[in-house]
Amino acid sequence: MRYILLFMLFWCGIGAFFAQQTTAIPSSYVAGNASVAYDMAWLPFGNPAALGRRSSMGVSIIYENRYITRELANKAINFWLPTKLINTGLCFSHFGYSEYNEMIASLSFGRQFGDNFSLGVDMIYYTVFLSPSERYKGVFTAQVGTQVDLTDEFSLALSVFNPVFSKIKGDYAEKRLPTILSIGSLYKIRSVVNWLVQFDKEVSSPFRWATGFEYILVKELIVRVGAYGYDDFRPTLGAGLRLDSFKFDIAADYNSVLGFSVLGGMAYEF
Repeated sequence: MRYILLFMLFWCGIGAFFAQQTTAIPSSYVAGNASVAYDMAWLPFGNPAALGRRSSMGVSIIYENRYITRELANKAINFWLPTKLINTGLCFSHFGYSEYNEMIASLSFGRQFGDNFSLGVDMIYYTVFLSPSERYKGVFTAQVGTQVDLTDEFSLALSVFNPVFSKIKGDYAEKRLPTILSIGSLYKIRSVVNWLVQFDKEVSSPFRWATGFEYILVKELIVRVGAYGYDDFRPTLGAGLRLDSFKFDIAADYNSVLGFSVLGGMAYEF
C-alpha cells in the first residue's frame, strides 16, 4: 500500500514539476532555485559554465528530501579540479528507492575566457530502473552552458539540457528525457545582495519562472529568500555558512498540496 501511495504522489504531484527537469537532478540551495546564472559555486548538474570559474579544487555533497518522504530523496556528490588549460569535474546523483530509482553521472569541462566569459559542457549518462525483469536501461546525453559578465554588477547566463533529445526505450515503455532551455541573470547590488532571475522552457511544458535574493549579512553568513513556479507558487528560504574552506548550506521550499522539501549541502575547497 505504501508503494501505491508513493506512486500516486510521484505522478500526480512532483511528476508535473519534474517534467521541467530529470528527477535524478537535485534542486539547488540557490535562492528561488534560480541557479543558471549563479557563479559562486558549481552545483551538481547546474550550469557547467560555473565550473570554468573555479580556482581551487573541491568536493561537495547534497541531500534533498522531497516532501519529507525518504523514498523521494535525492543524493548527489561532485568533485572539481581546476587546471591551467581547462577545469574538470565529476558528478553523480541517485534518486528513489529499491522499487524505482534513477541515476545520473557526468564528466564535465569548463573554462573561463578572459575575465567576463565562461563556457562549459556536461557529458551525461542517465540510467533508470524500469522493472525487475528489464532492470536498468541507460542513455547518453549532454548539457552545455555559458555565463557572461556584461558589467561588474550584471551577468547573463544560458544553458541547454539534453539538446540531442535522448530517450530510454524499454520493452513495454519509453521514457523521454526533458529538453530544457534556461536563461537567467545575476545582479549584484552593493556587493552584499545578489538578485537572481531565471526562466526555463521544456519543449512540452509551460514556462517555469524563478527569482530570489541572496543577502550576505557578514562574510560567514548568507540568507536567501525566493520563489519559483509555473502553474503554482512555491516560496523558498535558505541560509549558508562559510567557515574558511568549509561551506554549509540549507534550503527549503513549500508546496501548498504536498508540503515541505528540505535540502542540505556541504562543500570543502582544498
